[in-house]
Amino acid sequence: MWLFGVSSACSSSQTPVPSPLPILPTSTASATKTPPREPDPAESEIHIWHSLTGERELALRRLAASFAATNPQLIRTRVEYHSDLRAEVLTAFSAGTPPDVVIASCDQMAFLAEAGSVAPLAQYLDGGTYGLTLTQQSDLWPIAIGGCLDPDSGQPLGLFFDPQAQVMFYNASWLKKLKIESPPENWEEFRTLCNAARDKKAGTWGYEFDGDGFEVSNWIAGLGGSLLDDASHEFTLDSSQARAALSVLDDLRRDGCLAYSQEEGADRLGFGSEKILFTFDSSAELASYARAALNPRTEKPRFTWDVAPLPYGTGEPVVLVQGLTMGILRTSPRQQLASWLFVHWFSDPENDIAWVLATGALPLHRSTLEAEGMASYLEQNPQFRTVSQMMAYAQTDPAVAEIPAIHELLSTAAVAVCLGEAVPDDALLAADTAADEIHAR
Repeated sequence: MWLFGVSSACSSSQTPVPSPLPILPTSTASATKTPPREPDPAESEIHIWHSLTGERELALRRLAASFAATNPQLIRTRVEYHSDLRAEVLTAFSAGTPPDVVIASCDQMAFLAEAGSVAPLAQYLDGGTYGLTLTQQSDLWPIAIGGCLDPDSGQPLGLFFDPQAQVMFYNASWLKKLKIESPPENWEEFRTLCNAARDKKAGTWGYEFDGDGFEVSNWIAGLGGSLLDDASHEFTLDSSQARAALSVLDDLRRDGCLAYSQEEGADRLGFGSEKILFTFDSSAELASYARAALNPRTEKPRFTWDVAPLPYGTGEPVVLVQGLTMGILRTSPRQQLASWLFVHWFSDPENDIAWVLATGALPLHRSTLEAEGMASYLEQNPQFRTVSQMMAYAQTDPAVAEIPAIHELLSTAAVAVCLGEAVPDDALLAADTAADEIHAR
């Protein structure tokens, strides 16, 4: 039973044991061979390119300036915003003036890796004077290193950070009225509660779907499926797990307990006005849900609410996360080592905390929640602790350049089923055919 939610009446359970960090290949070189000398990164200048805006851009610039002011190698940093990041990086490579570090989504990093532009991170993680210690590695959630893996080699394309998790928001007060003490863990329980919440006279619904393809991907993963076949590297959008996922949506539609709207924030507003029992949304929206649940007259919550993993059919929850990847590009050994020192420094616990407090992203470290600097934030945002503990189950979609298009195909298929315009098998067959065409380009 899922026990992170505040409404659980069961006794406390042991902390789940997460999967270990990805196992990286070890060198097969002779033990007697003299290792090459490490390059000297002292007084280098690294160029960091990104397309961040708002608080994230400000946080990046502050941290980069702090690194430049404190690192013992006197490495300087130059942070640059680029709107069309992928195209501009490729242009810079063609001109022989590439940046040293790129901060991008994993699909963009995968595209750059396909072009041969990304330096393998594995060579720095465990190696030489500047690698991560075992203590440092054990404190990182596995997703920090394993969140953006090359599908061919299985090696990390960079440090995965700024994670936002797909979670289930639920009205705990409403569940209590239904004599339910904890949120549903599987789709059968979810369907039962959605039907119990439906009241035509009161205008209440069990669940509102907003057409998000990433959300559908989480359903599939939670049923044991994947969007990409590991062996063939072909998309599998019509798998048995995908059909089961859209069948759940079809069942809810047929039951009459499913609402649908693609209007931005409609599900959140319905949740806040106690018209929707469940929504699935990003942890980035925690503050928005807290505001939606406030009584405008009293400035106090109308009801008790919390978050939990999406229903699942596997042995443990599956929590899909999206975020950014900080990758090191192929330049020179000296520049790459200087870049790694910045990435390493950025991943330190105190800098992780600084990023969390500035952006609301989930932490990369197990120890972050117990840090003194987090106490006030956690007191003001109690659901943040619950979501952060879900990082033990965090996964990401495959690191392929086509993943945004795949999410669009899943959205189209799910909306067609939600509106009763197609049955799951037909909708997914069309999506899978379109995915094959994308893959063949």
